[in-house]
Amino acid sequence: MPLKITAAFLVFCFMAINAFQDDKSLNQTDSQGRKQGRWIKKYPNGNIMYDGFFKDDHPTGEFKRYYENNVLKSLLVFSPDGNEAEAVLYYTNGFKASEGKYFRQMKEGRWKFFSFFTKGLLISEEEYTNDKLHGWLIKYYPDSVVAEKQHYMAGIKDGSWMKYHPDGSLHFNTTYSNGRLNGKFEAFFADGGRPEVTGQYKNDRKEGTWIIYNKDGSIKFKTEYVAGVPKSREMDLYETNYIDSLENLKRNTEDPEKMQIR
Repeated sequence: MPLKITAAFLVFCFMAINAFQDDKSLNQTDSQGRKQGRWIKKYPNGNIMYDGFFKDDHPTGEFKRYYENNVLKSLLVFSPDGNEAEAVLYYTNGFKASEGKYFRQMKEGRWKFFSFFTKGLLISEEEYTNDKLHGWLIKYYPDSVVAEKQHYMAGIKDGSWMKYHPDGSLHFNTTYSNGRLNGKFEAFFADGGRPEVTGQYKNDRKEGTWIIYNKDGSIKFKTEYVAGVPKSREMDLYETNYIDSLENLKRNTEDPEKMQIR
């Protein structure tokens, strides 16, 4: 019996010494004040805020951040130099919020964004360069059918903008140039793709002939615009409200977390 007690005591002492040594190896800085090795930062309630590794003050390898309630907030895997990171971000309910790559703490390449309410449901894909939208932003209906496509250049709308009906048929298309609507605007009914609205934009203003059609193809309203000013004010009120109802079917997807790790 004394032998068993002694053995148990030695095991306890060994574990205690290891735990003490592990604690001493955490949150270390070198002679230049740079973070080195494993760091664990905690919230005032004692839960872990982040747990990861540093080399010469730069994160490296796997790095985890947590919400204050101990739910995983983000998982990042850094390159050896800390400049790049493959990232998966999570909502407070534990569902995946987004995934993509950071380069020097800025979004780079294709990012995917997911629903807060339905686990794993893809709601949009966005292309980034230097943390700015650059390329296609694509949004999806819940059944994965494309809902909207818009092209960006350096964070500015530039190029085609298209929206789609839930059945996948084209709802409308138009074009941006350096953040301004320019060129033809065409909207279509869902059943058969017949024209619903046709018109033209110039420097973000309606220009020329704008026509709204009935479903049978007959003309419902028609008016002329010069620099956004219509010849018929009555027509403009109806048309403006009608066009706005088409253009404002936007779903905004907010980045759930900026990559701040210090």
